[in-house]
Amino acid sequence: MVKYDDIYKEYSGVIELKYKDFKIVNKKIYITNKTFLDKKKGLIVFYAPWCKHCNTMGDDYSELAIIYKNIFPLGAVNIEDINNDNDLLSSIAKVKSYPTIKTIGKNGLLKNYDTKFNKDDIIYYISLIN
Repeated sequence: MVKYDDIYKEYSGVIELKYKDFKIVNKKIYITNKTFLDKKKGLIVFYAPWCKHCNTMGDDYSELAIIYKNIFPLGAVNIEDINNDNDLLSSIAKVKSYPTIKTIGKNGLLKNYDTKFNKDDIIYYISLIN
């Protein structure tokens, strides 16, 4: 299998998450990463590094992560990172297409993000939550 690198680098502002950053209880996924729990909100994109649309939205998502860094955390899960069991996490989260965005709900529960994946709609969503 070809190894794909993460789209989001350390300087992007996007927090690259691994399976260990979550807990699974009764087939529900909860985030345990401190940054998200401290804020009690955030967005997480499940992406495949080979996905053209994931790469296209990457720059906008990174820009938003920098703008909202201390207000609203943005995370990402590389589903190709099998060394960290991210493929299993993707399966449990029922990710069927890429990119898939999840929101952080009450108690860190991941929920479906049912808005469009463009920059303006994400900004609008963040403004409603804050």
